[in-house]
Amino acid sequence: MTTLPHSGKSAIRRLFALHIIASLLASAVVLGAVYVGTMRLLENQTAQAVDAELNGLVRDYIDGGQFALRSAIAERSTSRSSADSLYLYATADGHPIAGNLSSWPDVPMDGTWQTIRLMRTDIDKNVLVGLRAITLPGGARLMVGRDLRSQREFRDILKYASWALLGSFLVFGSLGGLFVSRSILKRVGEIQQAATETARGDLSRRVPLRGTGDEFDRLAEALNDMLSKNETLVTELQMVTDSLSHDLRTPLARLRNTLETALANPDADNSDIIAEALSEADYVHQVFTELLDIARVEANLAQSQIEPLDLSKIVSDTVELYTPLAEEKDQTLNARITDKAMIEGHKQFLARAISNLLDNAIKFTPSGGKIDVSLTENDDKIVLTIADTGPGIIATDWPKALQRMGRLDRERGSPGAGLGLSLVAKVAALHGTEVQRQESDKGLIISIPFARFSG
Repeated sequence: MTTLPHSGKSAIRRLFALHIIASLLASAVVLGAVYVGTMRLLENQTAQAVDAELNGLVRDYIDGGQFALRSAIAERSTSRSSADSLYLYATADGHPIAGNLSSWPDVPMDGTWQTIRLMRTDIDKNVLVGLRAITLPGGARLMVGRDLRSQREFRDILKYASWALLGSFLVFGSLGGLFVSRSILKRVGEIQQAATETARGDLSRRVPLRGTGDEFDRLAEALNDMLSKNETLVTELQMVTDSLSHDLRTPLARLRNTLETALANPDADNSDIIAEALSEADYVHQVFTELLDIARVEANLAQSQIEPLDLSKIVSDTVELYTPLAEEKDQTLNARITDKAMIEGHKQFLARAISNLLDNAIKFTPSGGKIDVSLTENDDKIVLTIADTGPGIIATDWPKALQRMGRLDRERGSPGAGLGLSLVAKVAALHGTEVQRQESDKGLIISIPFARFSG
């Protein structure tokens, strides 16, 4: 069962908390700006409406005198569409003549916008109003205003809505953050659990994939590839250790016995004994040399030495080198090699891999058998193929044959440490390809396709 990381410190939760705080602050700034802008817009619209009415009443006064102004104010004061409008026409000393205010307020007469509280006689309430007051020609006073209660109600609604929006954002943001953080922490917990179990020795443990193809699935795939490679390396290391202890115990024991025999008879002719000791030492040296070569390939230490080269020359030289060995066993070694097969490769390791393939073919092909080596062009590929008439390798044994120390049971009595094909497989991987086994009822056919160098 996957568990969430239970450390008290969680970077994900901190990030979500900071995100929510930052989002709340940003939302508060935006809502505050909307609130201030909206209220200013309403105030400007109210002031413009008051200006329009004030100018209209002044024209009525100029055109029709006091009677026309009183009639206009009386009509507007009783109109339902002007329920929030305030009017007051007064004498020069402030005594009311017409309008819906009981007295002249203490406001400047310069026409500036003023916000004060006044008593409305029509509704008998003290209300907040916005107004402009001027002096008419002849000294009389005129004031036009608007009851600001509806604006204040709208302001309160806008304020409460803003607080509600911030509160809902906080609640739903926290719930969403909790859900997302738990989901992320669960995925992190799966990775952590896989790493912990791997560290405890369960090399088969993998990070589960959900098939979503998201960043976590891609991370899990990369980690699983790493864990698979780690498992392969550790398994091969264990196998190498077991095989070394098995395959080197006998030659090392023989080497020791041979040297002890020579030491016990210092005056005797020990040339045969020394030759036998050298043979055993050469075998041990060969094993460790091949292991070091495999390690170099796996560590990509040879990557910098890859260069354009003619594979046909390497194959020809190697075939020429092994022809005498094949003739000693009465084997026929045929070669069909195309000219100028250019690839990008590592000359030393390619020669070593081809040598290993030919060495195996000669070793396991019986006397009188045949070995065919071909290097052909196939579209954008250069294909190396080596076929022999030996016992072959069945499909189920092929993966084992490519492993380090992967000696098959029938090979235990033959010389070698089971590293030849393993090195060939590593060299092929270094060149971006693989060793392929082809089905055959007459022996073993191995092919390696290389990418052609177009240069």
